[in-house]
Order: sequence, then structure tokens, then C-alpha cells
Amino acid sequence: MLALWLIEGAPAGPVIRTAMVTAEPRRPFQSDRQLFAFRSGFWVNLHHFLYVLGRARLGMADSRRAAVVKAPADLEGLSARSDDERAIWDEVVHFYAGELAAKDAIFDAALVATTRKLADAPDGADVATLGLDAQLAGTLRLAAPVYRAVWWPRHSRTNEARIEQLQGLIDKHGAVLVKRLTSLYGTQWPAEPRTIDITAYANWAGAYSTDAQLIVVSSTDEATAGMLGLETLLHESAHQWDAEVERRLAAIAAKQGKPLPSLLSHALIFYTSGELVGEAVPGHVPYAVKAGLWNQQGLGAFKPWLDQYWRPYIRGTGTFEDAAGAMIANVSLR
Repeated sequence: MLALWLIEGAPAGPVIRTAMVTAEPRRPFQSDRQLFAFRSGFWVNLHHFLYVLGRARLGMADSRRAAVVKAPADLEGLSARSDDERAIWDEVVHFYAGELAAKDAIFDAALVATTRKLADAPDGADVATLGLDAQLAGTLRLAAPVYRAVWWPRHSRTNEARIEQLQGLIDKHGAVLVKRLTSLYGTQWPAEPRTIDITAYANWAGAYSTDAQLIVVSSTDEATAGMLGLETLLHESAHQWDAEVERRLAAIAAKQGKPLPSLLSHALIFYTSGELVGEAVPGHVPYAVKAGLWNQQGLGAFKPWLDQYWRPYIRGTGTFEDAAGAMIANVSLR
């Protein structure tokens, strides 16, 4: 698959790749439609790169996480630019450090709205017409020529390679995995494909999703590559049902007269996504296991009950309500 990138002023849009599956349709999952649409857009890549660099300049603790720690050293080609261009780049990173980088990419509504606009923007769009804050639009316009010249060719190639890899895995395993996921959660896959924005850098986690139907996955993070990348697609897609699942879990907890453990829905996502990919690819080590999340305070409290009650449900025993109810009844909230 050829990488495409914007030549200055060309009216190209974000690169979009789709994956289609052809298994027998059965509700609640219909497999005769596209599951995912991948985009590699110029503006959203520039935005995330500056966001990650800004957090590094601020000395944020998460800037030392594996998914982003190498970003400040991603300087190949910058030294060959003019003094003015290097000064401009330093200025725009400084702007992000002072404005957007201190915000949470997932939970800050204003930042999410900005990211959404940039993700939807064609590569050749005039950034001043996107409804952004005027100072931000001016900063991005200033940064764009430097980013196109220095980083965008290789970032877009890296994105395209990751898209090709993930699409191949979806073509092979996507129908079965999405059918299993929707069945276990009792949910429906959207009529339109889930859009995945592939960016060179995303945030400290390497991938994230928001309630604005925004899913961003890094192409430079090895923890989102290969089978872990396929698991990431399931994981982040499942987050789009957070509100619905939280309501169901809260109702189950209310019947027991117990508070709902705050991390339960996220624990279910980690566990379910990893188990399903393990079904499709024997020997797969789930992300939560590989990253040691079950050994940490918080999520680790759920692991024994996930093994005892949720795994049998994944394998065909009982109902969502039974399994979730048993976990709520037993899990410690320490």
C-alpha cells in the first residue's frame, strides 16, 4: 500500500482505508458491511505531535511513557531547515505547552472538540475555516509547512504501514471478533464503520477513545502493533458503549444495594478484548497481562473474579447479568 502525503496546497483529503468482512449475517451483528475505516490525516497528526511534544516540554510524568517518550528525539531533518523554520517550530511547541498540552486528551471537552474538527478536516483544508480558536488556527498554519517538510512524509508512511497491517488482521479475524464482542455485550455495531484515526503519536497510552466517537491509535507505538493492535481496536471500540454498559452495571448493583465499582467496566473491556483475540489467535498474550495491569492496585482487584465469573460467560455459560452480578457481589472496593 502506497503512502500518500500532502504536497503544499494540494486539495487532498485524509487517507481512508476500509476493511470489509463477508461472514453470514446474524443479529445483533451484521457482517455484510464494513467494520472499520482508517484515516491518516495531516492536521490531526500535526495536532497530536504538538500535543505530545508540549507535554514533554511541560515535564508531564506521562511524557516518559513508552508510547511517547521518543517523540522529542524525533528530529530527523529539522537541523537542515532554516533558522527561521526552526524558530517557528520551537514557537508552536511552546504554544501547545502553554495552551493545549496541559489538558486531558480524553476528558477535556474543549480539547476533544478541537481534535474532532482536525480529524475530520481534509488535508488541504484552510485551518482557519475549521471553527477553531483563532490563535490555535494561526499556530497550526504557522507549523504546517515545517511539519510537511520534516515529519509528514515519514509519519504518513508509518501510518500507512500500520493501516495495512491492521486491515490485514481485520480481514482475517474481524468478522468473528466483532460478532463475539457485540454478542457478549448485547450491543449493536454501528451501521457506519467505526472510524479509526491513525496518528504517529496519540497520547501516553498509545491509543484512546472519547464519547465523541473519536478513536485515535498511534502508528509508532509497538503496543498497538500486530495482535495487540487488533486487541486495541476491539478495546477502544468497546469504549463507545461505555454509557450503555455503565447503565446496565449500575442497575445490577442497585438491585444488590451495592455501589458500582468505578473501574469495573474498564476491567471488563481489558479482559474481554484480550480473551477474544486469544480465542482467534492461540498464544496471544493480552495487553493487560503484557503490561502487568492485573498486578497493579485498582484493576488488579478484579482479576480473580474475572477469571471465576466473567471467563465462563465469555465461553458460553450464563448471562451478562449473572456474570456481572457475581462480580459486583464479590469484588473488593479497596
